[in-house]
Amino acid sequence: MNSFTSAVNTPANTDNGAANAVVAPASCDDETDRRIPDSNAGAVFALDIGGTWIRAARLSPRGALEARSRRPMPKGQEGRGIIDACLQALGEVGAVGGRDSSSPDGVRLDVSVTGPVDPATGRLFTPPNTDSNLAGLDLGADLARSTGLDVRVDRDTNVAALGEHAFGAARGVANFVYMTVSTGVGGAVMLDGRLLRGVDGVAGEIGHISVDRVGPSCGCGRRGCLEAIASGPAIARRAGDLAEEGGPLHEILASGRALTGKDVDECAAAGDIAARLVLESAARAVASACVDMANAFNPELIVIGGGVAIAHPQWISRACECVAREALVPANRAGIVVPAQLGDDVSLVGAAFL
Repeated sequence: MNSFTSAVNTPANTDNGAANAVVAPASCDDETDRRIPDSNAGAVFALDIGGTWIRAARLSPRGALEARSRRPMPKGQEGRGIIDACLQALGEVGAVGGRDSSSPDGVRLDVSVTGPVDPATGRLFTPPNTDSNLAGLDLGADLARSTGLDVRVDRDTNVAALGEHAFGAARGVANFVYMTVSTGVGGAVMLDGRLLRGVDGVAGEIGHISVDRVGPSCGCGRRGCLEAIASGPAIARRAGDLAEEGGPLHEILASGRALTGKDVDECAAAGDIAARLVLESAARAVASACVDMANAFNPELIVIGGGVAIAHPQWISRACECVAREALVPANRAGIVVPAQLGDDVSLVGAAFL
């Protein structure tokens, strides 16, 4: 019988095995397979539902990505349109089942979705950075009913943390913080081998910690949140606001083209003062947040992923230096901040460990 299964309180496997070559980081020398929990009888299907794409994959019981697909995230549609797009992507990777059908033994669907989401019910709250059509969507129950599979749902950053813990930078580490700096800024915390969830299951929203109370407005309604300073859209928006006439940024704006984060990087390299100020502010905010994470959670590692962070490796080294210099003893361990290793596949791989 199809069902939604709570993802809460699932302990992470803390052994030191590595993934096979399909999903393991290129630097991994240990080719020992790790078995996905509860997958002895069949494959696991994974969904990654983000603001731009819906991505689907089929994984073997040992964590190999056997097939993948993606479809654009429907814009301006009701919840049923999103479910239909998920089903189309799942069909392209061989997902079985149909409406009100029974789940084959050992086959399940694990889902990563932009938060906040209640992992106990699979119901979405109101995400600050996506269309309002996600708000209140009973994602877990709707997918279980439509696919005939057992379904588990969790926030994308929690899922990414599980992926990095199983196969990536935090492999075998029981106490770490995961932070992603990309279109948004989010996070997850693992303590003693378990994800920290909080009373409503939404703990870990690192992007909405205010690092500048008089800073720019955030989509959540507050000011100076880390996300409002360091995310890709925030960097482009702030650079546009500060662009000086005659500078490289101003020339792009005068052409009528919207700024991108890549534009800001290129303009900073060309000497644009506003671009440099905005990037410096973002780097400083990320470093400050890492110090706070070290003090609050005393992790062994702080793993930073996301396209914006990975494009600025100097932010990670700067955060390391700030933690060593500013965090309380003994949480100020050297080399604590490290880059994530799994890239774009992190949520597909991590979903299999819900």
